[in-house]
Amino acid sequence: MITYPQRYSGTLITGTLNTGKYIEKIFNGLWQVDGQQIEAVYHDIKSAGVIIPAGEGRSKGALSISCSEMAKMGHGKMVMDRSDIGFPGRDLAEAAPVLRKRYGQICLLINSGSGRSLNPLLDAQKLGYYIANSKDARDFRIDLATTVLDSPLGKLSEKYGNRLLMNGKETSQAVGEPSEFRPFGVIEDIFTLSSGLLFHSMTRAMNVDASAAQVIPLAKNLSTQISTTVNKIVKSQLYEDLLDALEQRGSCFFAGLGSSQEVTRMTGVRVGHVKRAMGDHIYVAGETNTPPPRPGDVLVVVSNSGETEIVAGLCRSFRKMGGQILSIVGTANSTIESLSDAAFLIQNDTEPGVPSNFYIQAAFALSPLPIFLVERVESKGLELPDYIRNWHQSAVA
Repeated sequence: MITYPQRYSGTLITGTLNTGKYIEKIFNGLWQVDGQQIEAVYHDIKSAGVIIPAGEGRSKGALSISCSEMAKMGHGKMVMDRSDIGFPGRDLAEAAPVLRKRYGQICLLINSGSGRSLNPLLDAQKLGYYIANSKDARDFRIDLATTVLDSPLGKLSEKYGNRLLMNGKETSQAVGEPSEFRPFGVIEDIFTLSSGLLFHSMTRAMNVDASAAQVIPLAKNLSTQISTTVNKIVKSQLYEDLLDALEQRGSCFFAGLGSSQEVTRMTGVRVGHVKRAMGDHIYVAGETNTPPPRPGDVLVVVSNSGETEIVAGLCRSFRKMGGQILSIVGTANSTIESLSDAAFLIQNDTEPGVPSNFYIQAAFALSPLPIFLVERVESKGLELPDYIRNWHQSAVA
């Protein structure tokens, strides 16, 4: 028996998700990007000795996935996050001369749909101040992907680097609406996932020393794989089991390591809003606020190798506690797949040193999950907050 908080007033959401149309909206957000803008940002990234990724929430996750693959290339880029323990300074103004001496040209690469994200803005302002007072201004670039050029970050990147205008626009915030929902649902999904696909395609192009003209063809080729993966997974037993588990009262844990953790964190943000409306909690394993699992909890795992020991150990703990384990893996017959109650394989034939398509495909594959969850729980009698309902409606429109 499923029990929900008694808040149902009899008015259900309307419409259901057309997965193909939803994914196509995201792809269209990328196909409309200006080729000259792509070329300028691609040149800056390719020329940089060190890349500093910046963003907040899901936008930072999408960028981090691509930057991680840049670092793992056979002739990989140096990528240094501001949160790294070895970052050489309290802020970018202090770190800039040290990084330039070590690595040469520096690229502060920002992913911000609104162009107003606080931490990236502070970083850009600090670096901009240093550039304005430096004799070596040509060695520093502030590059931005955004939906709003006339924004604080848009103006800084215009002055000190280059900008990518992605599809989508900022919308007004409803009363009580969390910041993650300011650009209602599908608009933010368009930006987050299309920018992630664009940066990943740039990484693939850099790996083979291709020109910027090859970035969009590479993205279009990958979009075909992504569409196939999404269409398969939403019809799979894994998705059915995921929705069955998430509509139950109980906590949900998301787990992965490195880029896989970024994928699970991106999904957890969206799913978490729906689960909290049900009175439940979402956790990303490994973070400081993560409690031990309890019987009946569900664990959602993303792992390319399927052999990550820390994640496999968590799976074993969940199994001992009587929890349910559902996974997306990139390797057949892996340990994590064998420990899972249900698993979905995203075939990954990438060789070591070559950027893997697994993570961006997994991000797309999980993106419809909270939309289907909204439909599932409201059909059972739970009326969700208006900001979630509006987000859902924007996705199915």
